[in-house]
Amino acid sequence: MRLIPPLPETAPSPIAQLVDSRLQQANGKLSVDDVVSILQEAIIRGIYAPGRALRQDDLAHAMGISKIPIREALRTLQANGFVELHQHRGAIVKELTLAQLREAFYLREMLEPDLMRDATAHMDDATLDKLEALVAQMDGETNAWRFSELNAIFHQTLYAPSGRALSMQILAMLQGHIQRMSFMQLSLSGHNNSANEEHRAIVAACRRRDASQAVRLVEQHVAHIRQVILVLYEQQSACLPPLSALREDQP
Repeated sequence: MRLIPPLPETAPSPIAQLVDSRLQQANGKLSVDDVVSILQEAIIRGIYAPGRALRQDDLAHAMGISKIPIREALRTLQANGFVELHQHRGAIVKELTLAQLREAFYLREMLEPDLMRDATAHMDDATLDKLEALVAQMDGETNAWRFSELNAIFHQTLYAPSGRALSMQILAMLQGHIQRMSFMQLSLSGHNNSANEEHRAIVAACRRRDASQAVRLVEQHVAHIRQVILVLYEQQSACLPPLSALREDQP
């Protein structure tokens, strides 16, 4: 009698891995916010590429939930600019262009220094301690996505004392769009280390209650990130205009 060898085990799909990870954090039950986070991460990481159709039946099956939270999550992602909802085609991952990337940085360069100015006046020692702990975590982080997550938490924590909830929501949306084009490229370029040194200097200025210096450092930080990402974008996209066309003298 011939024995039939067992079939080889297959690794879980990338989306299944995201779902499993989120389920562990959510104690086995996904909320609409969890679904938004899973889908947004999948889009940012390129698991769901621009132009990809997101079918509610498939997503519900992959996450083991009904279509109702999927539908609500897709509406949130549409509001945040990650998907487009069409009456007959359903949800489509939204394309991103160089013009949109430039606009996102233009808005960040207006918004973040202003948030920093307001936040510095209300920043307590507990917030500063948390910011320093986040910088320390990022110092040794080699995983691109985890660094990206910590970076987002850092900026949210940095500006939260401003008390400007709407501005914070807008900033989170802008950062999400920039992440879609940049988080892996920045990691591979070695930019994460230099960015974290800039984080450290910003926190030190906040610790000294030097609002004007903190604002200047934030301005320099965002401008530096913009310059690095636009250069990387140009290098990896043969169809883009020459670097001279990426100048920011036009919003």
